[in-house]
Amino acid sequence: MTRKAHEIWIGAYGAKDGVGITRVELLPDTGELIKTAEYGGIENASFLRMNRDGTRLYAVSETDTYDNDNEKEEGGQLASFPVDAESRKLGPGLYYPTHGNHPCHLSLTPTEDWLAVSNYNGASVMMYPIGHDKRPGPPAIRFRHTGSGPNADRQEAPHPHSVYFGSEGHYLFVPDLGMDKIMVYTRGPEAHEWSAHDAVSLDPGAGPRHMAFHPSGKIAFVLNELNSTVTRLSYEEPGKLVRFESITTLPSSFEGENTCAEIAVSPDGRFVYASNRGHDSIAIFRIDELTGELHASGHISTRGKTPRNFALTSDGEWLIAANQDSSSVVLFRVDRQSGLPVYAGVDLPISKPVCVLIR
Repeated sequence: MTRKAHEIWIGAYGAKDGVGITRVELLPDTGELIKTAEYGGIENASFLRMNRDGTRLYAVSETDTYDNDNEKEEGGQLASFPVDAESRKLGPGLYYPTHGNHPCHLSLTPTEDWLAVSNYNGASVMMYPIGHDKRPGPPAIRFRHTGSGPNADRQEAPHPHSVYFGSEGHYLFVPDLGMDKIMVYTRGPEAHEWSAHDAVSLDPGAGPRHMAFHPSGKIAFVLNELNSTVTRLSYEEPGKLVRFESITTLPSSFEGENTCAEIAVSPDGRFVYASNRGHDSIAIFRIDELTGELHASGHISTRGKTPRNFALTSDGEWLIAANQDSSSVVLFRVDRQSGLPVYAGVDLPISKPVCVLIR
């Protein structure tokens, strides 16, 4: 029996009149990656999200200015595209200002009634209510960050790098690279009521970038871009992260420059993966099933330069890595026992890919 293809969307850096979003299919029976569509109309589509029923694709346009009726406006944009249920083609996009420069990440609540966007160079997080038609409404809430860190080149100001809603949908977690903190916000009983709840400090100069929750919902892992570490946090109490140990993403023999980019937990909750830009690898960690502690299990080359993003299929069988500076998307088959991704012999050329979304 032929298994169903995995639907994959690749976001990329590039001009508005170039290819910003590519649709790809992964055929699990043969291990083939096939381009099925390419779309322009969006500049620097650096992060993508899709709603649960697959009818709408959301993307950030990571810019510091955009065209609005032939007038230059400051900041970036949130884009919303309808997706045809049968053909899976994107329809015309709707665009909304993010009121901050270089939006780089977005997330939906589990109930899909709110969407959050982080403005990396805007020191802010914008929140948009989502209507019954799945379209975002005008931005209703803005959280502004203040602070800095010891790295003068990268932490001169706040840099909210990503946004994640907890599984209960009542808390929003925002790793801020510039502040060395994870900011936590909570929703109130009123429709548009969100407020500050907590802040978790990381090591000075760590530069928290992305995070991932364990399937149990009791553990979270944050990837620190600047010092190339993963920090384990417990999440026993709703809205409350408690920090534990950090572990390096690099082998002891590596002496070059490196920054980290993406982190993911395997669907079975046994492994954590993190990407290294410089070492150009995926680091693999085994999760202790009793304590939740991480144990280094090795590295695999991404067979390209600057793996900004990667993603795992929902069954944990495949890992797809996007190498930004070698313009390649590379397929790996994951060994279920060891958790080690093994090169599947497939490299797909895509210009400056920076996001992998697997539906």
